[in-house]
Amino acid sequence: MATTALPTPTLRRDRSAVTDAYGNARLPASAHDDKPERVDKIPYGRFRNVYLYITEACQLRCEHCYMGERLERAFKMPYPSVMDTLTTWRKMGGSKLTILGGEPTLHPDYIRIIRDARALGYEHVITTSNGLKPAARKFAQMTPEDFSYVQISLDGGSPDSHDRVRGTGTFNEALETIAQLCERGFDTRIICTVNRANLGDCLNLLDIADDLGVSLTKFHVFSVIGSGHGAAEWGIGPQEWIDFYEDLERVAKGHKTRVWYQPTYARRERMAGYAQDGYRGCIGRTLDRISIFPDGRAYVCSFLFDTDLHFANMVDGKVVLNKEANEFDLFAGVLREASCGSCKIDSSCMGGCPAEELVMGTPSCASDPDIVPVCRLWKADVPTTHNA
Repeated sequence: MATTALPTPTLRRDRSAVTDAYGNARLPASAHDDKPERVDKIPYGRFRNVYLYITEACQLRCEHCYMGERLERAFKMPYPSVMDTLTTWRKMGGSKLTILGGEPTLHPDYIRIIRDARALGYEHVITTSNGLKPAARKFAQMTPEDFSYVQISLDGGSPDSHDRVRGTGTFNEALETIAQLCERGFDTRIICTVNRANLGDCLNLLDIADDLGVSLTKFHVFSVIGSGHGAAEWGIGPQEWIDFYEDLERVAKGHKTRVWYQPTYARRERMAGYAQDGYRGCIGRTLDRISIFPDGRAYVCSFLFDTDLHFANMVDGKVVLNKEANEFDLFAGVLREASCGSCKIDSSCMGGCPAEELVMGTPSCASDPDIVPVCRLWKADVPTTHNA
């Protein structure tokens, strides 16, 4: 595979710190030399966020599921492989761990994995679940101390919209699990993937969250990856998504639940504000996260889950880099030639989203001079009555 050497980021040194050009790695040095004495915790860090998909199995077939055809295979990562993987990425700097699936609570060692991850030293252990009865039975055996927080998927603000996405009766079942978790003192959060089926009522989730005592409600935009390939008509265009989250920002001000959303696309004038809130651009440059599938494939960018452009493979607990065409070839390409033809926001966009162009066929920013792509793995925090 042909590669092109890229410029090495400039190191900024003083008596107390070494910081790369993106401000990610900060190693305070001795007053007498450059040998680090300790590693400070900072908002961005190499592979700080670890997303481990422990099983491909799930009872549901949601139209937006990242797993796609993997759901039919339903492979479960064996417990020893799970622990080897978690140990390796903890050594690599992982501190915030999210356990996912499929439906992660269907893994036979789910409870053990959650508790052993905490014992490995992960400071935050999180899970995302569909909240159906099998999940509720697992949570009933656990305590709030097992998690930093639990995320339950509600894909609509009513049974009509949610059940259209996830199946008949699933809204009320998930709602019951959320209520039980809140009553028992779990930090419980709602996560919603916004699409054309629920666009009209998903803001009702803010009222539901307030009524139940949910701490945070998170909104993602529908992605045409995984199962989404077969439901492209559910997709939401850039301008439509911007209109939605600007309305969300207005409505959220009157609610107690905190609100996060993925900007994904933004008006050009908003980019400076996102940067002030901590946005650092493409996850391919910040390397803030890694996602590992049950078969051992590890990706930096979730938009590439359907491709062979993964970062590495986990083999016997070791990170084996993918020497074929991979994510970093794609990320580096836009530093040489902009994806959209001309970069509008040099400090954050830096050439567009090459993953989006690969998956969607065209960059979203090419058609509208006012729209800038925002890495869909970064989330904005909306001021509400709870956190204003």
